[in-house]
Amino acid sequence: MESDLHHVLKVNDDLTPQHHQFFLYQLLRGLKFMHSAHVFHRDLKPKNILANADCKIKICDLGLARVSFTDSPSAVFWTDYVATRWYRAPELCGSFYSNYTPAIDMWSVGCIFAEMLTGKPLFPGKNVVHQLELVTDLLGTPSPITLSRIRNEKARKYLSNMRRKDPVPFTHKFPNIDPVALKLLQRLVAFDPKDRPSAEEALADPYFQGLANVDYEPSRQPISKLEFEFERRKLTRDDVRELMYREILEYHPQMLQEYLQGEENINSHFMYPSGVDQFKQEFARLEEHGDDEEERNSPPIQRKYTSLPRERVCSSEDEGGDSVHAHAQPSSGSVVFTPPQSPNTETGLSSKKTAATPVKRSACLARSDSICASRCVGVSSAVS
Repeated sequence: MESDLHHVLKVNDDLTPQHHQFFLYQLLRGLKFMHSAHVFHRDLKPKNILANADCKIKICDLGLARVSFTDSPSAVFWTDYVATRWYRAPELCGSFYSNYTPAIDMWSVGCIFAEMLTGKPLFPGKNVVHQLELVTDLLGTPSPITLSRIRNEKARKYLSNMRRKDPVPFTHKFPNIDPVALKLLQRLVAFDPKDRPSAEEALADPYFQGLANVDYEPSRQPISKLEFEFERRKLTRDDVRELMYREILEYHPQMLQEYLQGEENINSHFMYPSGVDQFKQEFARLEEHGDDEEERNSPPIQRKYTSLPRERVCSSEDEGGDSVHAHAQPSSGSVVFTPPQSPNTETGLSSKKTAATPVKRSACLARSDSICASRCVGVSSAVS
């Protein structure tokens, strides 16, 4: 996908009502599928909706998404601090309820729809209190019935003490907008979550007449607990390391093969190649050969895997120095990146007896194009 909805709304001021209708239809269609699986996205906003030149959109960034395994799609153990504030439902802003439903996503859809229609956020609150002020400025203070459903005593008291506000007619707030679209918007941003439609109910709204087709609006069975059995496991620090390293190996097939073979043949945990392990080996080598000048000045132990940080070779400060690499002649102070190799090779690295002191200049501190910076090896001034 080339862009996201936030960028599309920002740079295109010529979107037609047909664009708005098609975008909203796709968004609700995706949510219908997610909610039928009892999955809450919890962070819907224009930046989390990808878009392309064909006006096709996709919901992304499910990092805050959670699954409810109860018969009714609600949860009592999730945090209220989810979703970007401007698109956060009022029950999350004030911790109104001990549980919440997919209606929190429908509120976000309403805010996104309003932003499509006007080109600017509907409730750009500076903080949670300001957010609630903006919501009540448009929707009015909640009714006594709605207040009675709020279980959080502090939130109920705060809203009860708020000065009385009458709701603003949407036709005044959004002039020149299709009344059918405004009716759907008013349903989506209802203060009471029970008054908001589900994704399936919203798709049946007259606003989508001629576009909605139940045959192209898929749903699925709720996700089984067995698919999330891994979340019940109690992981130790070593278990987390193992899982993280196993995930990294998926991008390094050769190392993955070594890992799998080692696990089958040796039946033991993989030895992680780390900077700490290399330092221990180097320290032990220096301790063992403390009196041996030649051994002490020899290059440090090279790392085994090419996917790990490579050695950096800094050129000599002598402007008349020869080329370090066969294919490049760097100027003074330049940095040549080469993979780790043993001394006395074609790269021109100095031998153990003539190892030069690393050049202490800012130019030599540039990061290599591998994972991170590694040891900077000086180049002998007498390179053949």
